[in-house]
Amino acid sequence: MITLILSNPQKTRNVFLDEKIFFIMCNLTLALCLTETATFCIDGKMFAGAVFLNRLLNAIIFTADSIFSFLWTVYVDYKLFGQTERLKKIYPFVAIPAAIVCLLAISNIFIDVFFTVSADNVYARTPFAIVSYLVTYGYLMSGAILVFISRKKIGKYMFMPVIVFLAPIFIGSLIQLLFYGIALIWVSVSFGLMSLYVNLQNEVSMLDSLTKLYNREYLTRFLSCILQKPQNGKIAGIMMDINAFKEINDVYGHSEGDDALRIVGQCLMMDSQTAGHFAVRYGGDEFIVIFPIRQPQEIDEMILRICRRIEQQNNTGARPYQISLSMGSAILEPATGSIDGFLREMDERMYQNKRTYYSDSKNDRRRKR
Repeated sequence: MITLILSNPQKTRNVFLDEKIFFIMCNLTLALCLTETATFCIDGKMFAGAVFLNRLLNAIIFTADSIFSFLWTVYVDYKLFGQTERLKKIYPFVAIPAAIVCLLAISNIFIDVFFTVSADNVYARTPFAIVSYLVTYGYLMSGAILVFISRKKIGKYMFMPVIVFLAPIFIGSLIQLLFYGIALIWVSVSFGLMSLYVNLQNEVSMLDSLTKLYNREYLTRFLSCILQKPQNGKIAGIMMDINAFKEINDVYGHSEGDDALRIVGQCLMMDSQTAGHFAVRYGGDEFIVIFPIRQPQEIDEMILRICRRIEQQNNTGARPYQISLSMGSAILEPATGSIDGFLREMDERMYQNKRTYYSDSKNDRRRKR
């Protein structure tokens, strides 16, 4: 945890809300690793104030359990939706169970609620401690469910490995619940956070920040892996760019240009749940869709689906311009193909299509005159 906390500059942690929440969880975990260790060290030991200290430290642990798990749900929600207004609207109500557990844990310093501490300073859980565990697990599971339900709907590639994050936490807490004397919860949380951090770095390095599609680096690595396994089936690619994109920027502003890029990204994302299918922002207003095929006509079907989705967006009338794409396709044979040849073939065909588009547009203007 110390390594993880020191790995990011303080300036970064203070600017972005998700970074703030993540490093609050890291600092909380570090503090509670030390606190839990202290409770095991003083348990059964007698000295001045020992019983009160034992109660205080264990009350802190129960309080922090619910705070940490609540922060996890807030963190997941913000990573998915990026809306502070949504957090302000929903999460005061979501926080109620955590707040109740915190109040009960604090009262446990003076009266027995979740645990007892005997006259000879020996800690023991009460049956009511299960309430705290249920609240904690409820928040952790709700965060996982939110990821799996929402990431399809909002159209984002997400690396966030909730299973890898949660698995050590559940295993560690279950062992500690069943066998008191083994302190694993906050150690396992540390492993979960480290795993989450590594995967978040992958997300930063492999995703385009504007469209949330994969970036060129991911495409290159994917194609390299495909070529290393000649037994893989055929891979199709469709390269496309937005027609008259410079005019959209010049006439309506770069914010509208960014909006057009996001719309195209959303249209290309819709097939991303199919195995082996993904979309890439290749650069500027250029995109590539990659997918496995058996028959060449599947490429035409994909192009038709993309065109229909773009047309649906145009028909909403929400923007003062129409989006259209020039496209070019190619097929990569893993046994005989090359990355350069694959990309070059798509690029050449796309520009053939673009020349046809501008030629037709010029002829239309002449006819109107």
